[in-house]
Amino acid sequence: MNILTADNITKAYGERRLLDGASFFLQEGEKVGIIGINGTGKSTLLKILAGMEEPDEGKVIRAQGMVVRFLPQHPSFRPEDTLIEALLRENGKTEEEATDLITDAKNMMTRLGITDFNETCGHLSGGQKKRLALISVLLTPSDLLILDEPTNHLDITYQLELMDIVQGLGRTVVAAIHDLNIAAMYCTRLFVMEKGQLVASGTPEEVLTPELIRQIYGVKAKVFRDEAGILRIQYYPEGRK
Repeated sequence: MNILTADNITKAYGERRLLDGASFFLQEGEKVGIIGINGTGKSTLLKILAGMEEPDEGKVIRAQGMVVRFLPQHPSFRPEDTLIEALLRENGKTEEEATDLITDAKNMMTRLGITDFNETCGHLSGGQKKRLALISVLLTPSDLLILDEPTNHLDITYQLELMDIVQGLGRTVVAAIHDLNIAAMYCTRLFVMEKGQLVASGTPEEVLTPELIRQIYGVKAKVFRDEAGILRIQYYPEGRK
């Protein structure tokens, strides 16, 4: 079942057109990755899907009553709040009415390597803030998760742990993803953005070809399945065969 349709989305800032006629749909339960170089409109598209910005042209049609949660690329918190206080504030809860939420929050923080729940947000690194923001987004029920570079600033251990958590929730997810190997491992479908346009879409195996990777990223690549059957991308300098 389609839960969201983007119809001819166009967005410009001054003379710069970030999105140019992007159209697609999202189906219930699928995990969609948006890939492409920096500055090609991925973050702007996600904000429009989340309802945080309006397109100049086109429209976004969401299923009736759909609940959307959005993870920004650069989350921020009140520096004086403890981690628990920040999560409660983000979810509009008081400590007295959120016993189960606090328990779930502590479990997720532990899985993602955060163990001092009384630490203040002002002392968090960029990666810790990203993990805390993701936990906040995951704590409450939603139909669609929109994640802007969820693995940015994270060590590989927490990148995989985080994506395992997201995948295990069973929700529809659309995420801008920088790492093509992460996209290949966790996404059921990929959208490729180039100069504000959606230039390719399909399964990771259909999309992640050496030809497309060279077109979008300007690098040579070998695409193969490893001994576990997982799709992998290996990059090469231009001068190496």
